[in-house]
Amino acid sequence: MGAGARFRIGTLTNVFHVVCVADRLLPMPVNKTITLDLVQKVLGMWNIAPDHVSLIKAKGNTHWRVQRGREDFILRMYRRGQTGSSIRYELDILRRLHDRGWPVAADVDGVVWREGSAFVLFPLLPGHPHLPENDQRRRQRGRILAELHCELSALTGLGQRSGWRRGDEAVLESERLCDQGRERTLNLSRLDLFHSVVRHLEGVRDRLCAAGVSHLPVTVVHGDLIAQNLLFLDGTLSGVLDFDSAHLDLRAVDVACARRSRGDEVARGYQEVDPLSDEELGCLDDLWRASVLRYALHLLENESITGEAVSELEWCVAQLERTQPFQG
Repeated sequence: MGAGARFRIGTLTNVFHVVCVADRLLPMPVNKTITLDLVQKVLGMWNIAPDHVSLIKAKGNTHWRVQRGREDFILRMYRRGQTGSSIRYELDILRRLHDRGWPVAADVDGVVWREGSAFVLFPLLPGHPHLPENDQRRRQRGRILAELHCELSALTGLGQRSGWRRGDEAVLESERLCDQGRERTLNLSRLDLFHSVVRHLEGVRDRLCAAGVSHLPVTVVHGDLIAQNLLFLDGTLSGVLDFDSAHLDLRAVDVACARRSRGDEVARGYQEVDPLSDEELGCLDDLWRASVLRYALHLLENESITGEAVSELEWCVAQLERTQPFQG
C-alpha cells in the first residue's frame, strides 16, 4: 500500500483512501479528526521531530509513515476498544520473535496514550510483498507459516489474548443470533445477509462439532498471514507484518485463514515443514468460515448496520459461499 494524503499543517478528516482488506479493495473514510499537533505530541514522547508524516492506512488501526533524516518509522494508533493488556500481548510476541531472529518490527519503546487512544512506534521494515502471488509463492507462504508456528509454540506464559476466543469456540458457543427475536430487533436493510449468516452458522457449527475440532492442536497464531503481510528483499524474507490478530487458537485456524477460500498450495507448503492431520485438513474450509462468521457476528452485534458494515457483511457472505474444501 502506498502512502496516502500528506500533511504538515491543519487537520485531516473525512479523507478517502484505498486500502487492501483480504482480497478486495475498499474506500475507507477517516472518521476521526487527526491533528498535526496530536501526532507531533505523540512523536515527541519518543523524542522524534519528524521531517515528514504521511497517512498510509485509516481502517481499524490508523498508520502513518514517519521520516526523520534517514530513519523511517511506522506510527500506529490502535482502534478504539483495544485494551492495554491486548496491545501488550501483541508487543510481547513481537519482541520475543525479534529476539529469536525473526524479521518483525518490535516496538521502539512501549505504548503512548493520548486523548484516549493508544499509539505505538515501530521501525519500518524493508522489502515488498510478492504480488500477484503464484502457486510457488503460496507454497512458500505456507512453509513460512509452519516455521512461524514452531517459534510461536515455544513462547511460554502467553495464554489467551484478552477479548479473544478460539475460532471454533466463537461459532460453537454462539446461540443468540439464531434466536428469531434477534431478526425483529435488527436494523438492517439487507435481511437476506442476516439469513445467510444464520444458515452458514448453523451448518458450520454442526460440522465442526461432529469433527471434534476442540481436540485439534492449539498454538499462538498470527491470524492473518496473507501475501500482503510478508515482505521480501532480494528474494529473502525481510518482514512479517500485522500481528494485530495474534491470539491462542487452533493451528489449523491459522492455516485456514492463510488459505482463505481455496488457496490449497498454502496448506501443501505448510505440510512440507509440519504435517497436518487428516482431521485438520478436512475442516480447513469450515475453519475459514468460522473465522468469517466470527467477524460477521461482531458486525451483527451493532444496533444499526448501515453503509460500510453492510458492505462488510456482503463480503462475509461471499466468502461463506465461495469457500471450497481442501483438495489434497
